[in-house]
Amino acid sequence: MFRKIILSFLFSSALMGQALALTDITAAHREDNAAANAEEIIDMRSRLAKTIEPGSEVTEETFRKVCGAVAKRVKEISESEGVKIRHASLKNRNAMNAATPDEAALIKLFEDEKKNERWDTVTLDGIAYKRYTRPIFVEKACLACHGDKDARPRFIVEKYPDDKAYGYRTGELRGIISILLPE
Repeated sequence: MFRKIILSFLFSSALMGQALALTDITAAHREDNAAANAEEIIDMRSRLAKTIEPGSEVTEETFRKVCGAVAKRVKEISESEGVKIRHASLKNRNAMNAATPDEAALIKLFEDEKKNERWDTVTLDGIAYKRYTRPIFVEKACLACHGDKDARPRFIVEKYPDDKAYGYRTGELRGIISILLPE
């Protein structure tokens, strides 16, 4: 009888150990995916922005092909991975992307420490998340919409009257992208 109890305990312990190991693997996989997803989004934005011919007029259609395509991919990743994805900036164009005080502190951290990624935990609306954050830097192609204030495309001036996302130079920190994994 005692032997059955010991064997049962050992078997249960082994199963629990395997379950914990599987949980660790799953968590590591989700973290790897978060980093890969952030990289994919940043690369996609860069690649699509580079399709804009220098000196060509940026229209609402061009804007949709670049920013709209990125937004669509962000939504697909969010839904398929069960994560939240946030873009945030101190100089936002869309009010939805205005940095919260917490995100503003992260932006400052990326400016000051020149880091290329950061993991932390955050609670939003009572839900705990593990957050992966990457900086987004301005590339030459970005200046078509984020360069000099007076050079912004007319539709942006009209559609975003409170636009602050201009005046950037190549290489400057534009903002951050965060992937939030529910814990």
